[in-house]
Amino acid sequence: SFEYGILSQYPEITELQDSSVIRTGDYVRVNVGYNKDTYFYLIYKDSNEEFNLIYSKDMESTEFTESSIYTTALYWSQFTDPKGYETFYFINTLEEKQELLKLLRQYDRVNKNGRVKISKKIQSELDKLNPNNTQGLDMAVSRYEKSIIGGVTFRSGEDNKLNDMSITHLCTGKYGVAFKEVVLNHK
Repeated sequence: SFEYGILSQYPEITELQDSSVIRTGDYVRVNVGYNKDTYFYLIYKDSNEEFNLIYSKDMESTEFTESSIYTTALYWSQFTDPKGYETFYFINTLEEKQELLKLLRQYDRVNKNGRVKISKKIQSELDKLNPNNTQGLDMAVSRYEKSIIGGVTFRSGEDNKLNDMSITHLCTGKYGVAFKEVVLNHK
């Protein structure tokens, strides 16, 4: 399982969730918390359908507890045109996803035509992990729980008011995989 928060900073800090609307010029931040003995990936697919590995476990973390890592996976970043769907894939696994990482590295090194081919393979790997994909239900089943405000070291001191370090959601999984796809509607 893992915790996460997707935050917007316009005009004040607010919580974003799947299907939230964002506008060109809005700033978004992503915080995550996960067990230090697992692997965590945050993959972003922009409105042009281009992939980017935003965070993986081997990247620097900022906060540790005895058994968990809490970090900002994406610092305040401004959305620019083109408009469309902005997708974040949150993946927490017991085993490293070497094939997915290999494809993401290849994606960054090839030309535009090569990216089209590799993006289909990346999407296929993501679909295998997604419990909402009917073809992948036997591989992983996730349960998404209600929103929470807080987090171990990410709690605000003012009556749980959101701040830029807030964790707002919990995602649990089964069979060694917790997976959450969040699509923001960029208008």
